Amino acid sequence: MFKPSFTKTAVLLASVLMAGSVTAKEMKIGVVNVRAVFSQIPQTAKIQEALKTEFGAKFAEMQKLENDLKFNIEKFKRDGSTMSEAQKKELQTSIEKQQQQYEPMARSLEESYRQRQGEENNKIGALIKTAIEGIAAKDQYDVILNAEAAVFAKPEFDISSAVVTQVSKAK
Repeated sequence: MFKPSFTKTAVLLASVLMAGSVTAKEMKIGVVNVRAVFSQIPQTAKIQEALKTEFGAKFAEMQKLENDLKFNIEKFKRDGSTMSEAQKKELQTSIEKQQQQYEPMARSLEESYRQRQGEENNKIGALIKTAIEGIAAKDQYDVILNAEAAVFAKPEFDISSAVVTQVSKAK
């Protein structure tokens, strides 16, 4: 039966840790706040504007239907006690039809919007990644971390402004 001694294990662990710390000190590490970069580049505003143009009319139509539905529900609550049975039935039928139109319309529109937004965000993400890789190669960084994942980093290790500058130049 083999039992490693505590001292051998401790020495082996200490040597691995020391070797790792020596290597880490020789590495050039940078950080980038991707979320901040994303919010600062002009491409983000262009995408928001394009999505607003693309989906604006559909959202306006959905908003009108939602307002009509709310109005009819309030009308039923407010005036239901004074309405005839025929008026109540007509208003309930109208409300049900509006709900049947609204729910799938809202779900479909929100899904389409999220999908398009995701596609556009992926394009910007690729631009940001390319810029980070270019800066890392040019300035000989070994590792670039997302600043949000780092517990602490000195400001001189932050390359976010350089990434914003480079991505802003991209088309």
